Amino acid sequence: MKNNHKVGIRSGLYAIGTALILLALPAAAQSQSPTQARQWCFATDKISDEQRLAGCSAVLRTNPSHARALANRGETFRRKGDMERALADLNRAIDLEPRDAIAWYNRGIIYDDLGDRDHAIADYTSAIRLEPNDAQYYNNRGNSYSGKDDYERAIADYDQAIKLDPKFALAYYNRGSTYREHDETDRALADLDMSIKLDPNYGPAYGNRARIYRDKGDRARALADFGKSIALNPNNDIDLIGRADMYFDQHDYALALENYDRAIKANPRYAGVFNSRCMTRAILGRLQEALADCEQSLRMAPNDPDTLDSRAFTYLKLGNLDAAIADYDAALGTRPKFDSSLYGRGLAKRKKGDNEGSERDIAAAKAINAGIADVFARYGVE
Repeated sequence: MKNNHKVGIRSGLYAIGTALILLALPAAAQSQSPTQARQWCFATDKISDEQRLAGCSAVLRTNPSHARALANRGETFRRKGDMERALADLNRAIDLEPRDAIAWYNRGIIYDDLGDRDHAIADYTSAIRLEPNDAQYYNNRGNSYSGKDDYERAIADYDQAIKLDPKFALAYYNRGSTYREHDETDRALADLDMSIKLDPNYGPAYGNRARIYRDKGDRARALADFGKSIALNPNNDIDLIGRADMYFDQHDYALALENYDRAIKANPRYAGVFNSRCMTRAILGRLQEALADCEQSLRMAPNDPDTLDSRAFTYLKLGNLDAAIADYDAALGTRPKFDSSLYGRGLAKRKKGDNEGSERDIAAAKAINAGIADVFARYGVE
């Protein structure tokens, strides 16, 4: 499972005049003078998003063409997930003030959030032309290039970000993660080590370093780094899944299940995690719960062969042989050389008395994976 983050977004807000630290009370609870509205819109201190929106909106009621108020309100809309209004405000801000590098940068972030890498790159490039010495702009453009799998340009931008700011931990993290994606393990490890040295509280760096240690076979260090990442952010579902997968591979199914449970509680949007929990629950004999997980996974990703294989295995353990064979057939229809489905179907056929069909499937499975019988034996099925 490949789970690299590309978190590199730090947005810029303008500050005009002296910043005032205000209590983060709901905007409606406070009356606004024009001075206070400007403070809420432009201050860089402890201003809530609601206050920022209220302040910038008040400024814009007085002056609808205030480019910086539009830029700040647009960035605040983005942080709140309202991409349509964020884009509208930043489009207008850039039209009014095309030499505003931060507005280009923040609009680039919106395009990145929307998955529009080409427009994001164009906006980051505009910001770089205006302010060529800002490391964050190169870092974010590197992320967009990486999202397009343009490896050379991504690395070049991360290199420039680090050249401009040698203590930019996030750029080391992103470059290291990109190296890892392209199997440059030693460079990846060096960058992730540096990222952690510069910012020891950034959890994803530990998570990606854990994956390098895991792939090198150093399970102790991998589990230690996953543990550090999760301690820093207990709801980091990606690293909870990574740790759960390691426990599963070590046949520690109880700990695997605990981590899959936590990952799903933190983020229930990934079909694959429900499938993983389905298989884990089936191995542990929690068969009805396993079926419920497989059904949820298939609702999210219909006809996924891995989940069909897991549900077939669950049916096999339940003794519902016809349902097991039907699911194995469906999985093999998509993936004809699926060793697990061939072997499981062979076992189901044998239990139904179809010895010839059973021997054929089991032989085909063993030709693909000589150790498949041992895998099923660990799962409690022989």
